[in-house]
Amino acid sequence: MNTIPVSVYIITLNEAANLRRLLPQLAEFDDIVVVDSGSKDTTEAVARSFANVRFYYREWTGFGDQKQYALTLCRNEWVLNLDADEEPTPEYLTVMKQTVAANDCDALRSRRILLRWGRKPRDFMKEDLLIRLFRKNCGHYLPVKVHERIHIDGRIKHTTAALLHFENLTFTQRMHKSNQYSQLKAQDKFAKGHRSTWLHLVFAFPVGFLQCYFGKGCFLDGADGLLTSMNFAYYTFMKYAKLWELQQHRRAPTPPVGTPPANPPQPPTKNSSERRYSPV
Repeated sequence: MNTIPVSVYIITLNEAANLRRLLPQLAEFDDIVVVDSGSKDTTEAVARSFANVRFYYREWTGFGDQKQYALTLCRNEWVLNLDADEEPTPEYLTVMKQTVAANDCDALRSRRILLRWGRKPRDFMKEDLLIRLFRKNCGHYLPVKVHERIHIDGRIKHTTAALLHFENLTFTQRMHKSNQYSQLKAQDKFAKGHRSTWLHLVFAFPVGFLQCYFGKGCFLDGADGLLTSMNFAYYTFMKYAKLWELQQHRRAPTPPVGTPPANPPQPPTKNSSERRYSPV
């Protein structure tokens, strides 16, 4: 029986495995919104198999837009945003119910604990502090492509209760995700007028590695910490390299009117407009 009058919203792309783990944990919620951007696995079938889930498709335009759209579909006054690879702890659910019942704030800021294959990495890094529970009419997202966060207009309460983040990705998958995220971040920075210089290109990788490996204490985590630091450095370098590339394209001279393109665009493949990749 659904007893929690809170809408949960989740954006997905090929998250069938994570949804099979997450959705049974949300059986008490009376409204769950899943907005998908073109999954090729069984994400839709898994989502629709739960009676309290409403499934929608929306072409990918960026994390900020996608989550804002999902937010508008929520029916309840209070909403909870989760990624498919996350899960609320029992303590978090208890605090959430108390917060909604007390009705004395507009949002709840909580911890998020990272677990890689069931193990918490050893490092100096602080646990994420995120706002995931809030009144629907008090929060909104900016239209950024990546690293979106909710903006709250109201009173925020803090709790030590936590969400769990299950990052069960191979190193290849983590590198692929960093490549995708660096492209989106470069586009966001370019739109804001930020620029990359040769100093960024020279120092982004080594400084990023040192910042993560020593500054954040990833050296405590052995080989896993080394790989994490290399991945972070790669992401940092690629972010500025792709920003540099965007700048060069802007500076390129415009060909005379009527000049055929050097590489004429090819017709899109079947259903390509419905299968745009989103790095969730």
